[in-house]
Amino acid sequence: METPDEDLVSRFQSGDESAFEVMVAKWNEPILQLATRLTGDLEEAKDVRQMALIKTYQGLGRFEGRARFSTWIYRVVLNLCRDRKRNAAVRARALEDSVREKDGDYVLVETGFHVARDRELAEIVAQAVLALPAAEREVVVLRHYHELGFPAIAEILGSPVTTVKSRMTRGLTLLRTRLATLET
Repeated sequence: METPDEDLVSRFQSGDESAFEVMVAKWNEPILQLATRLTGDLEEAKDVRQMALIKTYQGLGRFEGRARFSTWIYRVVLNLCRDRKRNAAVRARALEDSVREKDGDYVLVETGFHVARDRELAEIVAQAVLALPAAEREVVVLRHYHELGFPAIAEILGSPVTTVKSRMTRGLTLLRTRLATLET
C-alpha cells in the first residue's frame, strides 16, 4: 500500500530522510510528464524536474500542509516552467537577429500519455496542445493528462475555479479549431 504524501512529509519533517526518497520515487514521473507537456522538450523538462525536486527538498521543512502536497509540487513545476519560458523569451529577443528558427523544425517528445491510440494522431494532438497559449495549455494539461479536477487546478494556478473553467473552454475551442483545420 502506498504511503500518503502527508505521512511522508511528516516523516521527513521529523528527520527521516528516507521519506524524501519515497516521495521522489512517487513524484519523479508525474512531474516530468507535467514539465514535458508544458515545455514540449524532454531535456528541458528533465532540468525542470531536477530543479523542482531540489526546491521541494529545500522547502519541505517549511511545508505547512495548507494545500495538498500534490498541489504544492505541481505549482513548483508550473512556476519553474513559467520562469524558464520568460527567461527563454528574453534570450530569444536578444538573439533574434542572429538566430532564426525554421518552421516546423522541432521534435515532439513522447511521454506515454497520449490521448489517442494512433501514434500519428497523438503527435498531432500533442503539437496542437503545445501551440495553445500558456494559460490554456496549463489547464488542458493538468485536466486531461494529469486528471485533476477544476478545484485542484484552481488551487495550483492560484486562480478562481470560474477562470480555470473559462480557460479550459477556450483551450478546447482552440484545439477543436486547430485540429479541424488539419483534417481538411
